[in-house]
Amino acid sequence: MSEKRDFVVGMLVGSAIGAAVALLYAPQPGDATRDMIKQKAGEAKDRAGEFATTAKEKAGTVAGTISSTVSEKASTVRDSAKGVVDQVKSTAQDLVDRGRTLVETKKDQVSAAVDAGKQAYQEKRNELEADVQDDLDSSPTTVGSSGTAPAA
Repeated sequence: MSEKRDFVVGMLVGSAIGAAVALLYAPQPGDATRDMIKQKAGEAKDRAGEFATTAKEKAGTVAGTISSTVSEKASTVRDSAKGVVDQVKSTAQDLVDRGRTLVETKKDQVSAAVDAGKQAYQEKRNELEADVQDDLDSSPTTVGSSGTAPAA
């Protein structure tokens, strides 16, 4: 875009200089040459105004195109980011659910182990009490005159 503008400006300046030189070397009287220079300067001014208007219109069109493109890209990025956020939310929820399931499973295992430990304790206690009772029943005890067993 900059190269085209530089070319057009160079062309206009070159045309103006060429017209001025041609007028100065033209075989005309001074008054006619001055009038022709004024006329050509007016034409150059008009052409410069037209060029400025055209450049302004093209800049507006380019700005509109850029704005539209930026809006489209921003929308695409926003939609993509929303998709990533949704995916992260879904993954996070899956991880939370898996964590809860794992905690429940471990809690159940610990509870079962505690119950098994209680049962084993109770069985061992009953077994030991039975052994102690058997030992007491099978051992001969001598009772003294006071009615108590002798001290060991």
